[in-house]
Amino acid sequence: MEEEKESQEELLEELKVLRSRVAELEDKKAQLRNMKEFLSSGAEAFAVLLECSPELSTVVDADARIMSAAPSVEKALGYKPEELAGRSIFDFVFPDEVPALQEFFTICMGTPRHSLSMEFRFRHADGSWHTLDATCINLIHNTAVRGIVLTARDITERKQAEETVAARERYYRSLIRNAADMVSVLDENLAFKWGSPSASRITGYGPEDVYGRTILDFLHPEDVETAKKDYEFILANPDQILTGVRRFRHKDGTYHWHEAILNNLLGDPSVRGIIVNSRDITERKLMEEELLASNRELDSFATTVSHDLRTPLSLIEGYAQLLRAQSNTEEEKEAYLKSIIAAAKRMDELTESLLGYAQAGKSEGTISSVEPLDVVSDALFEHSVEIERGDIDIAVGEEFPALKVDQYKLRQVFSNLINNAVKYLADTPRPCIEIGSRAGQDQVTFYIRDNGPGLDPEVEEEIFQPFKRFGTARSPGLGIGLSTVKRAVEGWGGRVWVESEPGQGATFFFTAPLG
Repeated sequence: MEEEKESQEELLEELKVLRSRVAELEDKKAQLRNMKEFLSSGAEAFAVLLECSPELSTVVDADARIMSAAPSVEKALGYKPEELAGRSIFDFVFPDEVPALQEFFTICMGTPRHSLSMEFRFRHADGSWHTLDATCINLIHNTAVRGIVLTARDITERKQAEETVAARERYYRSLIRNAADMVSVLDENLAFKWGSPSASRITGYGPEDVYGRTILDFLHPEDVETAKKDYEFILANPDQILTGVRRFRHKDGTYHWHEAILNNLLGDPSVRGIIVNSRDITERKLMEEELLASNRELDSFATTVSHDLRTPLSLIEGYAQLLRAQSNTEEEKEAYLKSIIAAAKRMDELTESLLGYAQAGKSEGTISSVEPLDVVSDALFEHSVEIERGDIDIAVGEEFPALKVDQYKLRQVFSNLINNAVKYLADTPRPCIEIGSRAGQDQVTFYIRDNGPGLDPEVEEEIFQPFKRFGTARSPGLGIGLSTVKRAVEGWGGRVWVESEPGQGATFFFTAPLG
């Protein structure tokens, strides 16, 4: 009995194990059934996902033919699904970009389940081209998809905006690079960090010459302190724009006048610098200085005319009134007439001097080959009476090279310089005048040296200014002889200057072009 009981218990245990295994198998069967149902419904789920996607989603086969497209494609590109079905995607791509997209497609085919991206232009149904930013993923082996999924966004407007911005940048960059004015960018320490090509073209400096160096290093020493104050103001007031005129040293060592506009854009993240827009106004400054000099000259001329010419006129009028008196003796009449004649001669001398001064400044003239020795001989003969009266010893060089100048103006120069020397030798013992020359490569330097009283250094800068008189002389004149010389010499492109010491005489130099 006990053996049968034990056998029944063993059978019951085995039955429990079998029932447990059957339950496990039923569970696995249910799982497989659920998996089958899920897989059978995956394609439909993917189709719903594709249809609801806001992106421009399409599925293409291994030959790049369109299998399906999301409704968003029609909304964005104008094609109905049936118009795209079976068509190669390459039929809609911009021709120049087809090879790149084909290579992209090949890479996508060789890398399943990996996401790749690129941009290309796609033809809209209306014929226009839209730029798409597309992502490709190969799901050909996925039973729910069995294709390559292309998901794209239409970025046409963004690309157009980027191109517009880029075009504007190119436009303004071109303006800066081709502008006649100079544009420089300084850092907070006033050191150069960028310069336009025009800055290099005008100043002669390359980037390696100026980058990292402060702008103050290139300014004229007399302008540095004022410039510092301007930059301090700009740094402290970034909302202000400041203008100034400074002398800037160019690479050849010369200083040029630069007119600049300063703008502090250190706080602008796209600039982070002080903008200096400047232009070379040296020619304008020279013209302004010449105009001011001309105005001063005109004022002096008006003063001289009103005084020096009115004086003899007053004398003539006064003595003429005296001649009308019936009580005049013959001696008085003769004296009055001599005074009138002297005043008239004085007026004639003044008028001739003024005409000579005016003609010396004219650029017109007959330029020809001139023998200076002939001109010097004529000028000495013109003053021969004064030379003999003053017992002045004259020494003239034996040879002078031919010149290419206006002979009349050259005679004006020698005549006025000789006349000036004769006047100021009046009280000099054993007076002498030496006239010579030194030939250079393309010009000649002439000199007229006397042993007179010489000049005070303080007046050497003013001696060539018109209507200025220095010292005493027997023939005071208008004070325009030396200014006439200056106008004539500068008229042919030469230079005139004087070297002198008090009591040691004076030597006047001028240059003229070789003939």
